Amino acid sequence: MSKVVFIDDFPDGTGGAEQVNRVVGDHFDVEWLKSDEITKLGANDFYILGNISLMHPGIIDAIVAENLNYVILEHDYKICSSRHPWSYEGCIVPEEERINYDLYKNAKAVFVQTTDHLNVFKANGVKANFINLKSTLWSDEDLDLLEVYWRKTEIEPRDWTCAVVNSSNWIKNTEGAIAFCKEARLDYTLIHPNDKRSVFIFNLSRHPSLVFFPLARESCCRLVVEARCLNMNVITSINYGAVLEPWYEMSGLELIEFLRKSTKKNLKKIKKYLP
Repeated sequence: MSKVVFIDDFPDGTGGAEQVNRVVGDHFDVEWLKSDEITKLGANDFYILGNISLMHPGIIDAIVAENLNYVILEHDYKICSSRHPWSYEGCIVPEEERINYDLYKNAKAVFVQTTDHLNVFKANGVKANFINLKSTLWSDEDLDLLEVYWRKTEIEPRDWTCAVVNSSNWIKNTEGAIAFCKEARLDYTLIHPNDKRSVFIFNLSRHPSLVFFPLARESCCRLVVEARCLNMNVITSINYGAVLEPWYEMSGLELIEFLRKSTKKNLKKIKKYLP
């Protein structure tokens, strides 16, 4: 009897992609494999491919050559080694730098997170059975936490400064957000990432606005969505998935309830392709 195996770079990671992967993995009770520890894959198992940037290229080739059964839960773009097509003009990867096209083509399904995410793949001529989730996925625990702190924002005063997340990831462009605040004469407070979600969400909720100018064309962006769930204004650019979806106009409890329903719908979409 085949088992469902989730392959990821960092199964125990705390980033947005890892949070989404755990929602899916926990829901379907999968077995986990760390991508850089794989030497061979079983022909009878079914695989969910999350982030695989650490996987040996020979294993990726074998997935296609051996016609294994798998879906891709996509968070970025595996069509170039950097995974950042936004670094090329028009987000178009030069043909000589394109990789993994057969990996997409042979997947039972490729789950993308937003319409903008899908459009980048289409612009690069990627052929696959794309399923647009039109948002990302949240755990019930995360949505309950957002609701708790949303309710607090309705009755408790906030700090009057803007929030800037102090990320060590250069793509998140903390320096750019700080520079914007200084130029616009906006007082700001640095919010430090915390492994404990309740601490981070609480600290974020204490501010009326978030300033965020990511360099990457992100597939969705959990941070800005969570800020909207907390009734925060978001001063940002329009170059990534979440802000281009029609539901982004929602906020507070309305958005939280939308995310509950969309997560359930999206898990059903994924289930259709699992054994």
